[in-house]
Amino acid sequence: MKKENLYIAAAFLIIFTLAGCNKFLELDPQSSWKDESFYATKAQANLALSGIYNQLAKTDGIYAYKFNVTLEGGTDECYTNDPGTSWNSAKYMYTSSSDEIKITWLGFYSCIQLVNQFEKNLKPGIFTTEEYNKLLAKARFMRAFAYFNLANWFGPVPLRLTPSSSQEDNNLAPSPVFDVYKQVEKDFLFAAEHLSHSKDADYIPGEPNKMAAHGLLARLYLKMGGYQPYLSNNEAACYFENPQQYFDKAREQCEIIINDGWHHIVPYATDPNSYRNHFLSYLQDKYDLRESLYEISFGNLYSSGIQVSGRLGNINGVEFVGTAGIPRGFANFNVGLPVYQVYSLEDARRTWSIAGYKNNYTSATAQFTMKYIFDNPLDQEYGIGKFRRWEPTDIATLKSKGSIVNAGYTILNNTSGSDTDPNFTSINFPILRYSDVLLMHAEAIIGGRFGTADANGEAVNSLNIVRERAGLDPYSGSLSHNDFFKELVDERLRELCFEGLRKQDLIRWDLLEDKLQETNAAIKGFATYIPTSQYHQTYLTPGNNFDRSKHLQLPYPLQETQINTSLHQRTGSGW
Repeated sequence: MKKENLYIAAAFLIIFTLAGCNKFLELDPQSSWKDESFYATKAQANLALSGIYNQLAKTDGIYAYKFNVTLEGGTDECYTNDPGTSWNSAKYMYTSSSDEIKITWLGFYSCIQLVNQFEKNLKPGIFTTEEYNKLLAKARFMRAFAYFNLANWFGPVPLRLTPSSSQEDNNLAPSPVFDVYKQVEKDFLFAAEHLSHSKDADYIPGEPNKMAAHGLLARLYLKMGGYQPYLSNNEAACYFENPQQYFDKAREQCEIIINDGWHHIVPYATDPNSYRNHFLSYLQDKYDLRESLYEISFGNLYSSGIQVSGRLGNINGVEFVGTAGIPRGFANFNVGLPVYQVYSLEDARRTWSIAGYKNNYTSATAQFTMKYIFDNPLDQEYGIGKFRRWEPTDIATLKSKGSIVNAGYTILNNTSGSDTDPNFTSINFPILRYSDVLLMHAEAIIGGRFGTADANGEAVNSLNIVRERAGLDPYSGSLSHNDFFKELVDERLRELCFEGLRKQDLIRWDLLEDKLQETNAAIKGFATYIPTSQYHQTYLTPGNNFDRSKHLQLPYPLQETQINTSLHQRTGSGW
């Protein structure tokens, strides 16, 4: 990053904070900020941390939708319904110059650059040791999160731990994936030691916290114990040495959270709408700190002119377009047919994850027609329900009639910013929930897909806590390793669908290709499949295009290989 860009970034942080955050101290007006003199007070340090968090929540940026929705598309979980070229990255038709590739790389490295700058210039002499370590832990948590995602998606990447200030700093060869993961481990361990617990009085919702660091360490260790597409640019796919050690570490991290006892999920017996109500908290800009360990906070400031807002529930929402002032949803991504099939009828999560309705507008008559499509999973707008912005006021009547003209609807999400553009939302995106911790715990006990241990009582108990909240009976299936693992694969789909986890789950299990083939077979075998339908053929595109020699990792962005002369596109991958 050029030096002058550092001043621009600092100036943006000031605007961002003064416009949208009231938790920071007031600052005296300054004519300019320099990285050498910044970070000298607690207020400035918090200002800089806001800028670091902001890198992941920029408009049309990483977690707005291009990373966690578009690049996550093309699994058994979801696929695009657009037969055109708008969502090619979800069809395994991306190139090294695709926007999603560039934005993902730039967004995470921008976050890392600001963390490295923060770490270099934070003034330890003006803070207590505890204050200094806590500030540093927040920044290192974010660097670990960024590098973890970069290594997962791109493989070997340049490991920058000091701020870049000139073009020469860009010339850095990629480090082996293992080395990147070890740095992630180091940063998350530091964060786990020094961050506040989310129950502490000084904790600010939305910021990194102690148990989130432990949970993301567990996710890291499961990844390290799993299938590794590449250990270096030219090395064949294999596994890290002694993978069982990483499952043992993952189990340890999960049990730190479980035994701490503060995080939990509200059981079905207490609240039959527990799953729904938890996701309503994301829609309504509320923090459910007991279940949500960490989430990307948007705090929609679009109406203030600050480009910080998401499109969750819009791009991957439920169809609702046509007039101004409505909570628009485009249903550009469909619920995958396997998701429809994996739920039992009594599963309380089923009708929340799958909306099963849409509202189409006819301009000639200026009328909306709301349709119930739950049991037609190959409908061209079979929208994702998890981040729905609206729902029918009378779903029972709609279900019985099939369609209603100008039916009533209820807006579910906080519409801040929608007065400027109803396409933008303030919906926070879940990164780590307690149910994920429980399912990781169960998986760690059996050693993932390639372990040898059968399930025990602890593994079954963790699975059953998740199942109970869904209103399901306790698991009564086989405890053999293979059978229990298959149940976990399905349970993670039922519980965590559309939360940006499925593709990396399938990659570390080496199941992505298998699941794409199974998905296409299911589509072709479904009763309403029409071979001549352009939409049905579009659903098949990811499975048809997938090439395991290319698509288990992303290509390096073209502009980065041109700028960084030490970063070469991996050979033999077709890029």
